[in-house]
Amino acid sequence: MKTKPEFRKVALDFAKKNGFDTVHFYGMLGQIDGPGADIEVYTGGYKTPCVVGLPQVILTDGKTAKFHSLDEPFKILDACTKLPKVVFEYDCMCWFGNSYNLKLLEDGRLVRHAYGYSKLGPQERISEDKEFILLNSPELVKEIKKLIKENKEELKKLPRKISNYNIMDGASETFVFGRMKFAGTNILTESMEGYQEKLKRYNALTQGWEEELLQFQRLFKMFQDKFHEYFEYPLFNGENKEE
Repeated sequence: MKTKPEFRKVALDFAKKNGFDTVHFYGMLGQIDGPGADIEVYTGGYKTPCVVGLPQVILTDGKTAKFHSLDEPFKILDACTKLPKVVFEYDCMCWFGNSYNLKLLEDGRLVRHAYGYSKLGPQERISEDKEFILLNSPELVKEIKKLIKENKEELKKLPRKISNYNIMDGASETFVFGRMKFAGTNILTESMEGYQEKLKRYNALTQGWEEELLQFQRLFKMFQDKFHEYFEYPLFNGENKEE
């Protein structure tokens, strides 16, 4: 499912060749998941504002771009399908297993995109690309937005790059809370609860990242629990092992 424009460079190159300086993205031609799903709609513009008459509508499929031929451009602009806003996103790129992306959209849809990536290469793909709508709950969106707002300051204190450096393989994970993004490896693969006792047991010293990872996991647990108030099956890395 497309949630952000992907063909802006193609549209901008075309616009510049035809005398424009900038482009403005309006949306998709037709339905996002239906006809026109791969056509993005832009208009050409200038760095210095000026009156030029009716807007010039640019259509692009990522490979080529062209001007729309209609005499009434506002009809196509008004009919554009807007891309859904992402409230929360989780991506789990497994090195030796199923890779998937989870998005909670502002309209209430919780979408899972399985893309079967393997670190071993395309010949080791676990599955073909598939996309599922797991549930549709505007109430869950409200709850997650509330959690983001309540924990925004605590999340901002944590580094955006965070990992469990004791694990050599597993999963590359990305979390997006509104406009805040965190990424690293094996963030959820192993719980950091009680890590200090484990280090003492082996007479090992802390390396500095353990406490930051623990604090992130504790904050994320609130989001994890909220999702599972609405969806009972595993959603995130490590949940199957715990069960």
